[in-house]
Amino acid sequence: MFAHANGFCASAYRRVFEAMGDRYDIHAVDLRGHGRSRLPVDPANHSSMDVYGRDVAALLDVLNASSPARAPWTLAGHSLGAVAVTLAAAGRKDVAALRLIEPVAMPRWFSFAAKTPFWILFAQRLPLAKGARARRAHFPDRASVHRRYATKSLFAGWADGVLDDYLEDGLYETDGGVALSCAPAWEAATFSGHAQDFWGAVKSAPAPISVLVASHPSTTVRPFALKRLENAGAHVVRADGLTHLVPMENPALAAQFLLEG
Repeated sequence: MFAHANGFCASAYRRVFEAMGDRYDIHAVDLRGHGRSRLPVDPANHSSMDVYGRDVAALLDVLNASSPARAPWTLAGHSLGAVAVTLAAAGRKDVAALRLIEPVAMPRWFSFAAKTPFWILFAQRLPLAKGARARRAHFPDRASVHRRYATKSLFAGWADGVLDDYLEDGLYETDGGVALSCAPAWEAATFSGHAQDFWGAVKSAPAPISVLVASHPSTTVRPFALKRLENAGAHVVRADGLTHLVPMENPALAAQFLLEG
Protein backbone atom coordinates (compact mmCIF):
# COMPACT_ATOMS: atom_id res chain seq x y z
CA MET A 1 0.00 0.00 0.00
CA PHE A 2 1.24 3.48 -0.89
CA ALA A 3 0.15 6.84 0.56
CA HIS A 4 0.93 10.19 -1.05
CA ALA A 5 2.25 13.55 0.17
CA ASN A 6 0.10 16.40 1.50
CA GLY A 7 -1.70 18.31 -1.25
CA PHE A 8 -1.13 15.60 -3.84
CA CYS A 9 -2.96 12.36 -4.69
CA ALA A 10 -2.28 8.80 -5.77
CA SER A 11 -2.42 9.60 -9.50
CA ALA A 12 0.69 11.80 -9.15
CA TYR A 13 2.76 8.65 -8.61
CA ARG A 14 1.59 6.74 -11.68
CA ARG A 15 5.08 6.80 -13.27
CA VAL A 16 6.53 5.29 -10.09
CA PHE A 17 4.00 2.47 -10.07
CA GLU A 18 4.49 1.78 -13.77
CA ALA A 19 8.26 1.53 -13.22
CA MET A 20 7.67 -1.06 -10.49
CA GLY A 21 6.24 -3.56 -12.95
CA ASP A 22 4.02 -6.37 -11.73
CA ARG A 23 5.98 -7.59 -8.72
CA TYR A 24 3.49 -6.05 -6.29
CA ASP A 25 -0.26 -5.72 -6.20
CA ILE A 26 -0.26 -1.97 -5.54
CA HIS A 27 -3.00 -0.26 -3.55
CA ALA A 28 -2.44 3.50 -3.93
CA VAL A 29 -4.75 5.35 -1.57
CA ASP A 30 -6.13 8.88 -1.83
CA LEU A 31 -5.89 10.14 1.72
CA ARG A 32 -8.74 11.98 3.41
CA GLY A 33 -9.38 15.32 1.72
CA HIS A 34 -7.26 14.46 -1.32
CA GLY A 35 -7.85 13.14 -4.83
CA ARG A 36 -11.01 11.06 -5.13
CA SER A 37 -11.48 10.56 -1.39
CA ARG A 38 -14.84 11.72 -0.08
CA LEU A 39 -14.10 11.28 3.61
CA PRO A 40 -15.11 14.43 5.54
CA VAL A 41 -12.55 17.00 6.63
CA ASP A 42 -12.58 19.53 9.46
CA PRO A 43 -9.67 21.96 9.06
CA ALA A 44 -10.63 24.03 12.11
CA ASN A 45 -10.24 21.06 14.45
CA HIS A 46 -7.39 19.20 12.77
CA SER A 47 -4.36 18.81 15.05
CA SER A 48 -2.35 15.78 13.94
CA MET A 49 -1.64 13.26 11.21
CA ASP A 50 -3.19 10.54 13.36
CA VAL A 51 -6.42 10.73 11.38
CA TYR A 52 -4.53 9.63 8.27
CA GLY A 53 -2.95 6.75 10.15
CA ARG A 54 -6.35 5.60 11.38
CA ASP A 55 -7.76 5.79 7.86
CA VAL A 56 -4.94 3.67 6.43
CA ALA A 57 -5.30 1.12 9.23
CA ALA A 58 -9.05 0.91 8.63
CA LEU A 59 -8.50 0.36 4.91
CA LEU A 60 -6.01 -2.42 5.64
CA ASP A 61 -8.61 -4.12 7.82
CA VAL A 62 -11.23 -3.91 5.07
CA LEU A 63 -8.85 -5.30 2.44
CA ASN A 64 -7.71 -8.09 4.75
CA ALA A 65 -11.31 -9.07 5.45
CA SER A 66 -12.02 -9.29 1.72
CA SER A 67 -8.96 -11.50 1.13
CA PRO A 68 -7.97 -13.40 4.30
CA ALA A 69 -5.12 -15.23 2.53
CA ARG A 70 -3.44 -11.99 1.46
CA ALA A 71 0.36 -11.84 1.90
CA PRO A 72 1.78 -9.44 4.53
CA TRP A 73 1.77 -5.79 3.55
CA THR A 74 4.64 -3.59 2.51
CA LEU A 75 3.50 -0.15 3.65
CA ALA A 76 5.03 2.76 1.79
CA GLY A 77 4.49 6.48 1.52
CA HIS A 78 5.92 9.86 0.64
CA SER A 79 6.12 12.77 3.10
CA LEU A 80 2.73 12.88 4.88
CA GLY A 81 1.99 9.44 3.45
CA ALA A 82 5.18 8.03 4.98
CA VAL A 83 4.05 9.24 8.40
CA ALA A 84 0.53 7.91 7.85
CA VAL A 85 1.67 4.37 7.06
CA THR A 86 4.11 4.38 9.99
CA LEU A 87 1.30 5.36 12.35
CA ALA A 88 -1.00 2.78 10.75
CA ALA A 89 1.54 0.00 11.27
CA ALA A 90 1.47 0.29 15.07
CA GLY A 91 0.49 -2.97 16.72
CA ARG A 92 -0.17 -4.81 13.45
CA LYS A 93 0.99 -8.34 12.66
CA ASP A 94 0.34 -8.14 8.93
CA VAL A 95 3.15 -5.75 7.97
CA ALA A 96 6.32 -7.11 6.34
CA ALA A 97 8.15 -3.84 5.67
CA LEU A 98 7.91 -0.05 5.86
CA ARG A 99 9.41 1.96 3.01
CA LEU A 100 9.37 5.68 3.65
CA ILE A 101 10.25 8.36 1.11
CA GLU A 102 11.11 11.68 2.77
CA PRO A 103 8.92 11.23 5.87
CA VAL A 104 7.93 14.39 7.76
CA ALA A 105 10.36 13.73 10.61
CA MET A 106 10.00 16.79 12.81
CA PRO A 107 11.68 17.33 16.20
CA ARG A 108 9.85 15.55 18.99
CA TRP A 109 9.09 18.85 20.70
CA PHE A 110 6.75 19.62 17.80
CA SER A 111 4.46 16.84 19.01
CA PHE A 112 4.42 18.13 22.56
CA ALA A 113 4.02 21.78 21.54
CA ALA A 114 1.20 20.95 19.13
CA LYS A 115 -0.88 19.71 22.06
CA THR A 116 -0.74 23.06 23.87
CA PRO A 117 -3.10 26.03 23.39
CA PHE A 118 -0.16 28.14 22.25
CA TRP A 119 0.59 26.02 19.19
CA ILE A 120 -1.85 27.90 16.99
CA LEU A 121 0.27 31.04 17.30
CA PHE A 122 3.31 29.17 15.98
CA ALA A 123 1.48 27.01 13.44
CA GLN A 124 -0.03 30.01 11.66
CA ARG A 125 3.48 31.18 10.84
CA LEU A 126 4.75 27.93 9.34
CA PRO A 127 5.78 28.79 5.75
CA LEU A 128 4.18 25.73 4.14
CA ALA A 129 0.89 26.34 5.93
CA LYS A 130 0.92 30.02 4.95
CA GLY A 131 1.61 29.10 1.35
CA ALA A 132 -1.22 26.59 1.30
CA ARG A 133 -3.73 29.07 2.73
CA ALA A 134 -2.86 31.51 -0.04
CA ARG A 135 -3.15 28.91 -2.78
CA ARG A 136 -5.66 29.53 -5.56
CA ALA A 137 -8.28 26.78 -5.53
CA HIS A 138 -10.55 27.48 -8.53
CA PHE A 139 -9.72 27.75 -12.23
CA PRO A 140 -11.72 28.06 -15.46
CA ASP A 141 -10.47 24.75 -16.89
CA ARG A 142 -7.77 22.09 -16.66
CA ALA A 143 -5.66 23.62 -19.40
CA SER A 144 -5.33 26.89 -17.49
CA VAL A 145 -4.11 25.02 -14.42
CA HIS A 146 -1.52 23.16 -16.45
CA ARG A 147 -0.26 26.38 -18.05
CA ARG A 148 -0.02 28.08 -14.67
CA TYR A 149 1.71 25.23 -12.88
CA ALA A 150 4.11 24.44 -15.72
CA THR A 151 5.77 27.84 -15.20
CA LYS A 152 6.32 27.38 -11.46
CA SER A 153 9.70 26.38 -10.07
CA LEU A 154 8.12 23.66 -7.90
CA PHE A 155 7.26 21.65 -11.00
CA ALA A 156 10.32 22.51 -13.10
CA GLY A 157 12.26 19.41 -12.14
CA TRP A 158 9.41 16.93 -12.52
CA ALA A 159 9.75 14.06 -14.97
CA ASP A 160 7.75 14.20 -18.19
CA GLY A 161 4.08 13.45 -17.70
CA VAL A 162 4.03 13.64 -13.90
CA LEU A 163 2.26 17.00 -13.81
CA ASP A 164 -0.48 15.61 -16.06
CA ASP A 165 -0.79 12.56 -13.81
CA TYR A 166 -1.12 14.75 -10.72
CA LEU A 167 -3.76 17.00 -12.25
CA GLU A 168 -5.85 14.02 -13.36
CA ASP A 169 -7.17 13.46 -9.82
CA GLY A 170 -5.71 16.59 -8.25
CA LEU A 171 -8.57 18.54 -9.85
CA TYR A 172 -12.30 17.95 -9.95
CA GLU A 173 -15.00 19.43 -12.14
CA THR A 174 -17.26 22.21 -10.84
CA ASP A 175 -20.13 24.12 -12.41
CA GLY A 176 -17.79 27.00 -13.17
CA GLY A 177 -14.64 25.10 -14.12
CA VAL A 178 -12.30 23.01 -11.96
CA ALA A 179 -11.03 23.12 -8.39
CA LEU A 180 -8.21 21.58 -6.40
CA SER A 181 -9.25 18.23 -4.93
CA CYS A 182 -7.31 19.08 -1.78
CA ALA A 183 -8.83 22.30 -0.46
CA PRO A 184 -6.16 24.83 0.56
CA ALA A 185 -7.63 25.09 4.06
CA TRP A 186 -7.24 21.32 4.57
CA GLU A 187 -3.74 21.29 3.10
CA ALA A 188 -2.76 24.14 5.44
CA ALA A 189 -4.31 22.40 8.46
CA THR A 190 -2.32 19.26 7.64
CA PHE A 191 0.90 21.24 7.38
CA SER A 192 0.12 22.73 10.80
CA GLY A 193 -0.99 19.55 12.60
CA HIS A 194 1.94 17.85 14.31
CA ALA A 195 0.52 16.32 17.51
CA GLN A 196 1.13 12.78 16.21
CA ASP A 197 3.89 10.68 17.81
CA PHE A 198 5.87 9.72 14.73
CA TRP A 199 8.98 8.83 16.69
CA GLY A 200 7.05 6.58 19.02
CA ALA A 201 5.63 4.79 15.98
CA VAL A 202 9.12 4.39 14.52
CA LYS A 203 10.42 2.94 17.77
CA SER A 204 7.61 0.39 17.99
CA ALA A 205 7.38 -0.40 14.26
CA PRO A 206 6.46 -4.06 13.73
CA ALA A 207 8.64 -4.47 10.63
CA PRO A 208 11.97 -3.28 9.17
CA ILE A 209 12.08 0.35 8.04
CA SER A 210 13.86 1.70 4.96
CA VAL A 211 14.03 5.45 4.32
CA LEU A 212 14.83 7.33 1.11
CA VAL A 213 16.33 10.72 1.95
CA ALA A 214 16.90 13.62 -0.46
CA SER A 215 20.16 15.57 -0.45
CA HIS A 216 18.49 18.92 -1.24
CA PRO A 217 17.89 21.47 1.57
CA SER A 218 14.15 20.89 1.11
CA THR A 219 14.50 17.46 2.74
CA THR A 220 12.24 16.75 5.72
CA VAL A 221 14.83 14.37 7.19
CA ARG A 222 17.35 16.65 8.87
CA PRO A 223 20.62 15.33 10.39
CA PHE A 224 19.03 14.86 13.83
CA ALA A 225 16.19 12.84 12.28
CA LEU A 226 18.57 10.83 10.15
CA LYS A 227 20.52 9.85 13.25
CA ARG A 228 17.34 8.91 15.13
CA LEU A 229 16.15 6.76 12.25
CA GLU A 230 19.50 5.00 12.01
CA ASN A 231 19.55 4.46 15.78
CA ALA A 232 16.11 2.86 15.45
CA GLY A 233 17.58 0.40 12.96
CA ALA A 234 16.27 1.99 9.77
CA HIS A 235 18.11 1.37 6.52
CA VAL A 236 18.81 4.75 4.90
CA VAL A 237 19.18 5.28 1.15
CA ARG A 238 20.38 8.62 -0.23
CA ALA A 239 18.77 10.36 -3.21
CA ASP A 240 21.56 12.63 -4.39
CA GLY A 241 20.69 15.70 -6.43
CA LEU A 242 16.96 15.47 -5.73
CA THR A 243 14.53 17.52 -3.63
CA HIS A 244 11.82 16.46 -1.20
CA LEU A 245 9.71 15.58 -4.25
CA VAL A 246 11.88 12.61 -5.21
CA PRO A 247 9.08 10.51 -6.77
CA MET A 248 8.04 13.32 -9.09
CA GLU A 249 11.59 14.11 -10.17
CA ASN A 250 12.92 10.57 -10.58
CA PRO A 251 10.11 8.00 -10.66
CA ALA A 252 12.52 5.20 -11.57
CA LEU A 253 14.66 5.80 -8.49
CA ALA A 254 11.60 5.92 -6.25
CA ALA A 255 10.35 2.70 -7.83
CA GLN A 256 13.67 0.97 -7.23
CA PHE A 257 13.57 2.00 -3.58
CA LEU A 258 10.02 0.75 -3.13
CA LEU A 259 10.96 -2.57 -4.71
CA GLU A 260 14.26 -3.13 -2.93
CA GLY A 261 14.26 -0.92 0.18
